[in-house]
Amino acid sequence: MKKIVSVLFFYKKIFIPTIALSIVFGFIMSDKFSLASVGFAYIFISLLFHFVIYELRNPNEYYFYYNIGLNKISLWICSALISCVIGIIFMTL
Repeated sequence: MKKIVSVLFFYKKIFIPTIALSIVFGFIMSDKFSLASVGFAYIFISLLFHFVIYELRNPNEYYFYYNIGLNKISLWICSALISCVIGIIFMTL
């Protein structure tokens, strides 16, 4: 349970900027606003933000999660899975 909460805490930094930029892309990618476009953009933008926030800006934060028992690969996999689930939810609405 502690690891799940830690992963969600990790993902919290990615969620807000990703959803904001995905909504902007939802308007740009088609003539009118489309939730499918938002979902598609969300999947890719979230991985980009993951890279920028945790690899370029704050690479030392991985040590915090490593001490909890989560390595970098597991955080990337969890981030990709959560992003895919949220993106698919937007695509199906």
